[in-house]
Amino acid sequence: MPRWKALPAGLHPHVHQLIVRLRRMKDRSELSTRQLVAKTGYSARSWQRYLNGRSLPPRKAVEAMAHLCGDDPARLLVLHEIAAERWADGRVVTAGASESAPSTPAHTPMERQSYVRCPRALVTAGAVALALSVSAALLLAVRLADARAELADERAGTVGATPAIVTESLVPVSYTCRWSGVTAAGTRA
Repeated sequence: MPRWKALPAGLHPHVHQLIVRLRRMKDRSELSTRQLVAKTGYSARSWQRYLNGRSLPPRKAVEAMAHLCGDDPARLLVLHEIAAERWADGRVVTAGASESAPSTPAHTPMERQSYVRCPRALVTAGAVALALSVSAALLLAVRLADARAELADERAGTVGATPAIVTESLVPVSYTCRWSGVTAAGTRA
């Protein structure tokens, strides 16, 4: 039997239990790492990470190992699900907690509420900013409409107050064209 490296101290007890069980299954079946790689399809480096506690093995790898070693996959997969939940919560075990007793999760319920409040505050701030910007846009649109109306009134008042004087410079000149039959080359058609 090969001698295993010590598992990392920060592993959650449920993750530790899963890895120890996988190690025992490998030892009992007397499979080498090469045989394990050939029969499961996972690389040797992957199995080293899984069996040394550096990463959590995927569900399919755990199931393949159970079938390969002749163990009950259902019980091992339940253990894997629990370990996966603990792995997602965080790998750090609080100081002073024994490996046999389950530790508290890395985040307490009060800490999780503070993360929930932050998005609510951001959404509220965004809604207020949106309402203010829409109000400002509407106010500017109303003032612009009023300014246009005043300008139109001023223009109407100044046009009506001055007499209309028509001079020759204001009358448009009309030009007439006659066909002379000269082409672009300068010859007559």
